[in-house]
Amino acid sequence: MNRRQLRVVAVGDLMLGDSPASVGFGFRSRYDATGLSTVLKDLTRTLSSGDIVVGNLETVLSDRGLIAGGWASAQLRGRPDYAMPLREAGFTILSVANNHASQHGLDAFEDSIRALRDVGITPCGVRGTDPWTSQPVVVESHGIRVGVLAYCLRPRQYEKTEPPYAEGTPETIRADIQRLRNTVAVVLVSLHWGEEFVSEPSAKEVELARSMIDAGATVVIGHHPHVVRPVERYHNGVIAYSLGNCVSDMVWYEPLRHGAVLAVDIEDGRAFAASVAPTVVDSAYRTMLNGRAESAIQSDNLAPLSEPAYAEAINDTLRRQRVAAYRYVLMRLWRFPPKVFLQLLMRTVRNKVTSMLPAKDA
Repeated sequence: MNRRQLRVVAVGDLMLGDSPASVGFGFRSRYDATGLSTVLKDLTRTLSSGDIVVGNLETVLSDRGLIAGGWASAQLRGRPDYAMPLREAGFTILSVANNHASQHGLDAFEDSIRALRDVGITPCGVRGTDPWTSQPVVVESHGIRVGVLAYCLRPRQYEKTEPPYAEGTPETIRADIQRLRNTVAVVLVSLHWGEEFVSEPSAKEVELARSMIDAGATVVIGHHPHVVRPVERYHNGVIAYSLGNCVSDMVWYEPLRHGAVLAVDIEDGRAFAASVAPTVVDSAYRTMLNGRAESAIQSDNLAPLSEPAYAEAINDTLRRQRVAAYRYVLMRLWRFPPKVFLQLLMRTVRNKVTSMLPAKDA
């Protein structure tokens, strides 16, 4: 590649802990740091081809506050020593702006930030200080200054106060992009957004993403739906609406096994080539390349869902995923540690009783 050119490689969600449906036998329970290196081995060559390699870290890397045998406490916790295998696999920047970033408290969030920085991975998506909504990250590669912003556009789940990660509105995100673009040659935006399990973006999401390119972004990288959505070329930029799960133990529903590695070649602030390599997670939670890389689709091939169609897709995919998850858990009850099994049983009974109670008057 010409030294004046830049390659950005990106993946979607890195789910490095046990999911709620597999506490005690999920990803973290199966793999230590050496195991994570093995899990990522098939992707390393592809990831290492990038000058900047981006992903979404959807678990903390911390044992802060961990309660032995606690179902809720053990969920979505990556090991603190996972940071080095991630760096060795090629990751240079990881977003911490997502709805699980502060699931285990502010101290665990800060532990994760330190763990990444200690091995040379730059965290992005930290809440900014005025005038920034997302604290910008600026790196240089081949003499090209690149700015990175990241936001979580999902509702807050675990926070009682303002979260430590960046949120944002369309207006504040575009303002960040325009401000940053005045000082760098390339702007990358990482977005935690969209509804889970739906494989097509809504018309409003397409409008928002394209407005970010119009504001000065070159690449928009989406994640959170846990399924792969389309990638499109738009003007001088590239939009990945969701790159799916890269590393995960969410193997109970076939679409959740699939992800994509996006590679974008950039020159003079313009994306002149883009390709997508499919990945798949096997039953042992190992991530494999699943076919040859293909060119990204063109914008005139993208047909977003109308709002009514999007709402219908949400209901349908939530139902399908929920049925698959219940079946998965029932067939593996014997694998849960006894304390975790008891907590699951009590939670199920409590939810069932609550659902039978008459609703309180407003």
